[in-house]
Amino acid sequence: MQQPDWNQLWSRVARALVPLAVAGCLIAAMPPASRLAFDPAMKDYQRRPASEPIASLIATYAEQYALDPALLQAIIKVESNFNSDAVSPKGAIGLMQLMPLTAAAFHVLDPFDPSDNIRAGSALLRGLLDRFGGDLSLALAAYHVGEARVRHTVGVPTLPATQLYVDRVLGYYERFRTSSGQPALRSVVGRRSARGMANEFHSAE
Repeated sequence: MQQPDWNQLWSRVARALVPLAVAGCLIAAMPPASRLAFDPAMKDYQRRPASEPIASLIATYAEQYALDPALLQAIIKVESNFNSDAVSPKGAIGLMQLMPLTAAAFHVLDPFDPSDNIRAGSALLRGLLDRFGGDLSLALAAYHVGEARVRHTVGVPTLPATQLYVDRVLGYYERFRTSSGQPALRSVVGRRSARGMANEFHSAE
């Protein structure tokens, strides 16, 4: 029996581990605020309201995509804690945590740019709501883990991280709606036709 070439084997293992080591160094070098934004146990003292420019962008794109501004605010709160420079360990970027492929699909030139990021995130969410018949929990689950996974599960996946995500967004949504004097909605149906509002979503596929 031929003996394995241990030098060659260890060389392959080392090459395979290099990307992981680089990724670990990049994550460690991230600003503390960016890393904290992805801690599921984020403490209340880390809460901060949207700055005026971000609040204005939220209002603009909420109207454009027939969404509740409080809902976009809740998603941004949970996704990035209003940190436009946030980068997750999985590579999601910016306020609404766009993955690179998603950003490219929605023609995002700069995912760190608040306007570009919120526009694409709003378009994605609008499309998911249309596809799931306005069911907010399913749309949020799909935003977090992907539409295919939600359709395969025929409901919110039992993944603890996804369930926690949906609960947290709904919780902040209710809080932000209540602070504005309006009750939170569990189903969000667009004020304009689903086909018209979903055009950008479908063209991005």
